[in-house]
Amino acid sequence: MKIVIIEDEYHTGWELKDVIEGLWSNFRVISLIDSVHSGLQWFREHDAPDLIFSDIQLGDGLSFDIFKKVKIDCPVIFCTAYDEYAIAAFENNGIDYLLKPISEKSLKRSIAKIDLLKRISEKRNDQDIMARLINVIESKNKIFKSTFLVNYRDRIVPLTVDQIAFFHYKNRNVQICSHQNEVYTTSATLDYFESVLDPGLFYRANRQFIISRSVIKELKHQDERKLQVKMSLPNPEAIIISKARVQAFLRWLENDSSQE
Repeated sequence: MKIVIIEDEYHTGWELKDVIEGLWSNFRVISLIDSVHSGLQWFREHDAPDLIFSDIQLGDGLSFDIFKKVKIDCPVIFCTAYDEYAIAAFENNGIDYLLKPISEKSLKRSIAKIDLLKRISEKRNDQDIMARLINVIESKNKIFKSTFLVNYRDRIVPLTVDQIAFFHYKNRNVQICSHQNEVYTTSATLDYFESVLDPGLFYRANRQFIISRSVIKELKHQDERKLQVKMSLPNPEAIIISKARVQAFLRWLENDSSQE
């Protein structure tokens, strides 16, 4: 069985490789991938393996971004230190979700589940395992992040979502601005923050901004039926809602989720 491991911690990836190949003589890890970028490149250039072991939070985003952009018809076992991605949902769908540190017992249990899933999939002629997996991840049961750890000088500061006014992509980095005008720079992407924030509280206004509902003061009409968002604190630059997104933005602002 050919296996790919997606893991941004070098030693963790190699330890998992050694354990897998030590437990199953017919298993061979053919690639260790350490980022979303390298993952997209690898899967676009190679055939899908028989099985993927994947961390979720990578240095440049979530591993889910790989599966959304590249069609991969093979099962995935997620291995992560975080328990916020609907563990029960994964287990009920026959694809496991393991919390680190991973034991040999849990690995063997996961392989047994994968074998069962493959037999069911072949029997039902179901070739879209990854699409079903992503639907589970993005279901209404998802638990959103409530706190982010940010670096500030020589300290690590916990920043709760109710302290955050907006996220701003600037100079190839994302800046998190608080309601007190404190600015923290992070290496994570806007796509990552969009995927882990509660969409009822934050809105992706455009490619540069994710804004909090609580900071919106008023809206101003622009040319070609666009809107400019006025915030209750100084704007670093104009926040423009495009014509194509105006109606969805207004529904979100009115909290009318039934029309989304």
